[in-house]
Amino acid sequence: MQKKQPNRLAQLIDHQEFAGSALPKTLAENMHLYKQTTDEVKALLVDCLPDEILNTCWVVGFTPEQLTLSVGSVTAANHIRYLHNAYLQVLTEQSITFQQLKKIRIVVTNTGAINTQIKQQLEPSTQTLKSHKANENQALSQNTKRTITQAAEHVTTDKNLKKALLRLAEQ
Repeated sequence: MQKKQPNRLAQLIDHQEFAGSALPKTLAENMHLYKQTTDEVKALLVDCLPDEILNTCWVVGFTPEQLTLSVGSVTAANHIRYLHNAYLQVLTEQSITFQQLKKIRIVVTNTGAINTQIKQQLEPSTQTLKSHKANENQALSQNTKRTITQAAEHVTTDKNLKKALLRLAEQ
C-alpha cells in the first residue's frame, strides 16, 4: 500500500483565503474617505439637521463638485432637497474640503424603519392567512358535507368513489 502524499496546495490555499479576507486597497481607501467625509458633514450640519436625519446620514460618494448622501427615509431626503441651497452654502463656507462643492445628491436607503412600516401594513393580511391555515385542519363545514353527500349520491356512478366521498363527509 502506498503512503498518501500530503496536499502541497493546502498552505497556498490557506494563504490565498487569508489574503482574500482583507478589503482591496482602493475600496479600503474609499471607505476611509467616506467615513471621514461623513464625520465632517455631520459636524458641520449638526445645528442645521434634526438628529433623526443625522443618525441615518452617510456620505456614499464624493467628488470636489458633488457630494452624495445616503439617508434613511424619503422624508429626510425631501427635507435635505428642500434646503439644498442652505446646506450647500454652509458646507462650502465652513470647510476647505467642500469649497468647490456645487451639488448635493440624495439617495434613500432601505432601513429598519421602512421595514417596520411595511410589516405593519402587511400584518392584517398575515393574520388572515394564519386564521385560514388554522382552519385547514378542522373538520368540514356542514354545507361542504352536504354538498359532498349529494354529489356522491346523485352524480357519482363509481361505487368505490361514492363510498370514499361518503366516508369523507362523515368526518
